[in-house]
Amino acid sequence: MKPLHYIFSFLFIALTACINEPVNSNIPYKRVNFLIDTSLSGPDYKLHDGMGVMTRIYTEQRPASLSQKGSYGVSGVIVVRAIDNYLSAFDLCCPYEAEAQYALQNTGEGDFFLHCPHCGSEFEVGNGTGRACKGPATQPLKYYLVEHRGGERYHIHN
Repeated sequence: MKPLHYIFSFLFIALTACINEPVNSNIPYKRVNFLIDTSLSGPDYKLHDGMGVMTRIYTEQRPASLSQKGSYGVSGVIVVRAIDNYLSAFDLCCPYEAEAQYALQNTGEGDFFLHCPHCGSEFEVGNGTGRACKGPATQPLKYYLVEHRGGERYHIHN
């Protein structure tokens, strides 16, 4: 009976240890940590709710104004107010290329899709999923947590 207990314990630990692994592990880990204010008088008002699909990109060169020493992932972070009116955050690193210099681009404010200028992959962000919709990439974008901090302030982090 005791060996069976050890086997179940080992299986439980092995299976639960992988729960927080990122979906696309080929993207290098880099810290993400910054705050945004989406109120109409805040610096990130373009992400205010009720305005449809809107996006805002944050990088070391274009940081969030509420975070003096923010961290912005591998290639920068795009925060999206999706069609469901929720905020989502994704790394701009293409999961197919998996290198910082291959940052995804959009064609204008509020775009529903991002594309990689190097491999041609496209990703759907307007619905908050970050799924690959045109290859060669098959993995979704690396996502980050968006935590409500009260009022219309949000903490984006990993």
